[in-house]
Amino acid sequence: MFKRGITIILGASLLSACGASDIEVIQLDHIENQWNLESYTKEGEFVQVHETREVLEACEGERTAELNGDVTVYQTVFAGRNGVVSSMDPYSMKVVTYLEGDERYVVCREDYTNQWMAETIDKFPDFVNTSEGISVPRLPSLHQTSLSSKDKLMKTDELNIDEIDIIPFRDTLLEIEPALFGELELELDGKATRHSLTSFQPTGIDMPHRQIAIGLDRKTSQPYILFSFNERFVYQQLQFEELEDPASIEQQSFEELSVDTIIEPGEIKKGEAVPIYTFHYMRDGEPVTETMTVRFIEGTLLKEGEEPDSMLEEWMLDQEDGSRVIAHRKPFDGNSLTYPDFIEISTEESEQVMEVLKEAEPVGRKGEPADYRYLTLMEGWKGQEFEISYKQRSKKIDIYLTDPLREQTFKLSSKGAEVFLDIFPEYEKS
Repeated sequence: MFKRGITIILGASLLSACGASDIEVIQLDHIENQWNLESYTKEGEFVQVHETREVLEACEGERTAELNGDVTVYQTVFAGRNGVVSSMDPYSMKVVTYLEGDERYVVCREDYTNQWMAETIDKFPDFVNTSEGISVPRLPSLHQTSLSSKDKLMKTDELNIDEIDIIPFRDTLLEIEPALFGELELELDGKATRHSLTSFQPTGIDMPHRQIAIGLDRKTSQPYILFSFNERFVYQQLQFEELEDPASIEQQSFEELSVDTIIEPGEIKKGEAVPIYTFHYMRDGEPVTETMTVRFIEGTLLKEGEEPDSMLEEWMLDQEDGSRVIAHRKPFDGNSLTYPDFIEISTEESEQVMEVLKEAEPVGRKGEPADYRYLTLMEGWKGQEFEISYKQRSKKIDIYLTDPLREQTFKLSSKGAEVFLDIFPEYEKS
């Protein structure tokens, strides 16, 4: 009887040990305190949104490439990651918009791309206010502006900065009524400009209509596009896509430039080149007349299986994808961390730390709190947080990680601790 009892106890202990060793150290999830979610009303006032999981999981189902019917935009949510915001992280912000046409849709864009994806949904989350929405036309429109708006253009101080002194052409001022989704592109005498005039995104805020005009730098005779929201102007030099001739129109001055507005007010049809201005100037002593046109290019949604293109591809390099691991002295708690209160490591080093963590064993004790007490994992929109503690031995340091959500502590193996301390030597100084 005694031997049988011992056998039962040992068996139970072994089963318990096997069960404990099967506990997965890394369990990534949507961590609320890693995110700040804000929405805005159609009047542009920001409100807090607390449904982190629903927002971050938007557009992860089967995609749709069409938004059918007359569209009403209800609400847009900006999900921004708290703590250490890195330009190398494609998952630092997500923009999610809820709208309705023939069906209910959610459309999403990630921080590092200007491409959108969409999903058809059965119902909106509870926080979406469907009592008020903004009906957005499919096509943009151009209209003449009031005399008072033209007078304000001529009096604005925003066009004379540093060595640039821009003369606006008063009667070129036009008003743009936004479309749901797409871009307006400009061409002069068939030559496309390097940058689009403006882009429309389905974010659903009742913003003032945009205005455009043409201006000329007095000193260089270079033309500028003047662009405004609510009559506050910015400007950009009129540049063109690379031409075969190195001495192209981009380097030429527009001597004695005058501009006539020739557009007929109304909608800009999709893909149609609509004349808006006539440029008159001198080139090599001869008079030249060229027509500027505007074209609306409707936006496209990413199809199933397509990956978004990065706007930052040239300098995001290999750190665009993969896990991120950050050690920090203070918890996020909705605040951004600043150096030296955090340690950020490379994607390659982060992957090494993740592998080391996977091999950690559950234990029933902790060590002494470390200086950099917190370790945060980030992978996509998910994450996980640990509290780091340690125990100094004669020839080595034991590293412990506690998951506060599970109230479970794990101990790195001796080899794992060596790798961890090589990557985070600050813990040896704790």
